Amino acid sequence: MQAMLINKIQEQKKSMLIQGGKFNKIVESGDMSGLEMLSQRGQWEECLNLADKQGPEVLNTYLMKFAKTFLQQGQFKETARVLVRYNCPAIQQILPVYKTISVEVLAMDNAVELAVLKDMLQRLIENLEAQVDRSNPIFAEFYRFLVITHLLTMKQDCSKHGLRNVSAKLTSCLLRYTKEIRADKAYFDAGTACRNAGLNDSAFIYFNRYIDLYDAIDDPDNAGGIDNSEFEHTDIPSPFEIPLAEKNIISPDERDQIRDWVLEINMDGTVGQSLPNRRCEHCGCEVYACALTCGNCQNNWDPCIITGLPLVKSDAVHCKICNKGAIREHWNDFIGATMHCPWCKSMQTQY
Repeated sequence: MQAMLINKIQEQKKSMLIQGGKFNKIVESGDMSGLEMLSQRGQWEECLNLADKQGPEVLNTYLMKFAKTFLQQGQFKETARVLVRYNCPAIQQILPVYKTISVEVLAMDNAVELAVLKDMLQRLIENLEAQVDRSNPIFAEFYRFLVITHLLTMKQDCSKHGLRNVSAKLTSCLLRYTKEIRADKAYFDAGTACRNAGLNDSAFIYFNRYIDLYDAIDDPDNAGGIDNSEFEHTDIPSPFEIPLAEKNIISPDERDQIRDWVLEINMDGTVGQSLPNRRCEHCGCEVYACALTCGNCQNNWDPCIITGLPLVKSDAVHCKICNKGAIREHWNDFIGATMHCPWCKSMQTQY
């Protein structure tokens, strides 16, 4: 009888707290149903703040519930911001959330979304490094997402500071990631940047591929005839491996202006028909200038954090704070314009 009376009093007290919106009092009493009520009402900020005070296990449970709700609504940036606020826990259950955000935001190429994504991935990578080896497939996948995100944000910085030569190299290197980023825009950007830098051989090839993709987007049923011979010995994905966008980014008139330039420069006979190569310093074979792997000896290079070009040891310099590497020439170009490391944002000097 006494136990029933106590339960009735507790239920009445809980009911009053609910009516008064004092869910924190419910949770503080040890009753986690208060968190569930807050999540069902969409009061996520209060829910997560209270869950955080109950320890990582409870917090991670409600971060998952929050992420599921927001991702279904397409709110990728908002989800990433909240994950950053709670230090991006590197637990198995939340990894698909990070991947979904990465895939969706990289496909958008939106400056604000990319900045938030970079914050999220940097925090996640820091946490993963404390748990797994860098050769772990999970680490490798998210580090690749981070590199792509970083290089896309670099594209904006280079454009802002008028670094035409750096932009041309950077946008050329971004083509290796056209399975993750929007391919037609990547080729359009690379063609434009190379033309602006006077690299007409590369601009001609990239614009040619852009026109192929433009036509394929207009008529996807007849998109199977694209010639890939110019890209055969590169690390750039085949056009048959990349997703096509639903609609084009420029008008038919603008497309025709690009096509006219391609035809004109081809008639002049002033451009070559191949992308630039270099010699692998390990085996001496020719390799595509932007490739991160030698097709002959399978040697791998890290990407330069300024351009994405292979970081050949003889040309490499490193940030004095984060130790990330860059090609000396392009480091000096970027630091001369910005005075800070593009990776960690610390103040730096030229070499």
